[in-house]
Amino acid sequence: MLKNRLIFALLCVATLAGAAPRVLQADEAVELALAVDRRLDEAHATLDYAEAARLAAWGSYLPLVGVTGGYSRNWSGPSTMTFTDPLSGGEIDFRMPEEVDNRLSLGAQASLYLYRGGENYEGITAARSSVRSAELQLQSITSQVAFETRAAWVELYRAQAGLNSVQRSLDSAREQLRLSEAMEKLGSLSPSDALKAQSAVDNAELAVIQAENSLASARANLAFLCGLPLDEELAVGDPEVEPLTTELDEALELARGSSPELRAAGLLIEETEAHHRAALSGYLPQLYLQGSYNWQEETPLPDDALDENYNFTVGAYLSWSLFDGFASEARRAQTNLSRLQARLGERDTDRRLELNLRLALNDLEAARRSVEAARASHERAVEDLELAQRKLELGSGTVLAALEAEANLSGAERALTDARAGYALACYQLELLIGEGGGIE
Repeated sequence: MLKNRLIFALLCVATLAGAAPRVLQADEAVELALAVDRRLDEAHATLDYAEAARLAAWGSYLPLVGVTGGYSRNWSGPSTMTFTDPLSGGEIDFRMPEEVDNRLSLGAQASLYLYRGGENYEGITAARSSVRSAELQLQSITSQVAFETRAAWVELYRAQAGLNSVQRSLDSAREQLRLSEAMEKLGSLSPSDALKAQSAVDNAELAVIQAENSLASARANLAFLCGLPLDEELAVGDPEVEPLTTELDEALELARGSSPELRAAGLLIEETEAHHRAALSGYLPQLYLQGSYNWQEETPLPDDALDENYNFTVGAYLSWSLFDGFASEARRAQTNLSRLQARLGERDTDRRLELNLRLALNDLEAARRSVEAARASHERAVEDLELAQRKLELGSGTVLAALEAEANLSGAERALTDARAGYALACYQLELLIGEGGGIE
């Protein structure tokens, strides 16, 4: 009911101004934000890079193939060589003509590592973990963007409801001022009470100015996150959201199965374990095959050029570094430290997740109780204002009592709006912790 009144009031105001605001639902806002947030583009690029690295890791099982080719042309200019005749003692000049030497060569090489101490397999395992980590990072960023957008949407609801409340207070204060001035002319109301009514109008007008500024800021912030024009008029309804669960054990079970942070911590352990096993490969031998073919011929080429002046080799090689200056030991110690840090990080992430879930559920329960209390207070404030206004119209009440009732109602409306907004944010925070906040319902 309140949702319909809020939207109707904003539509009426906007229609009079010549433009109807765009009514934006929370899920629609999230879809728009996910389409324009740059962090998601970067996360997708990181995932593409991880996929390429995994493909490169699988390439370690494939042979390395290369080809070479060359052509050279050498000129040897004419030269003269002088010899001495041992019989006659005379000098003999021997003239060498110009020579041109053309050489063409082709070659191909291939090598295949059959065993590298398990380094290839562990590299693939680490690359696979990196891909899954990138996928979880994308999920985490998606959930964060969704939460930030929903929080901005709730703030717009808060500002919109706040403006509606103070505008209603201003209209009521003006009506009471009009009634007070009429009663003052009749002599049934003192000038001081009439001044109090005027002061209430002034305060309400100041509150409207502040509420309009808050609404403009909230609209611009949500429009920025959604990639919309910053001056676009936006309107929202009441937040309608229910928590995924209110039980700690169930929340922990859901979070441990879908929380990106916790799953990423587990993948980091797998990755560091793979790096540690790869570091141990330095203590093991390596076996590989290698073959090559080379051909070289001078031009002009003979008819059977490829049948001569060639050579090829094929071999199997075993290498084993018996001592590498403790480099393998240093790598083993470094990866062992990373493995320990990853295990401790997973433990801390799990404990931090449990703590945050406890706090979020406490906030959720407090927000639920606040909504109930604020709703009851608002109902009483509405009844109190109606009673005070009837008494004032009948002459048995005072302007001061009516102003106090109006102030109480305004405060109750703000409290109810804040309670509803707090409850929605508590639900969204719980979804973020559990890891279910990125989807669209």
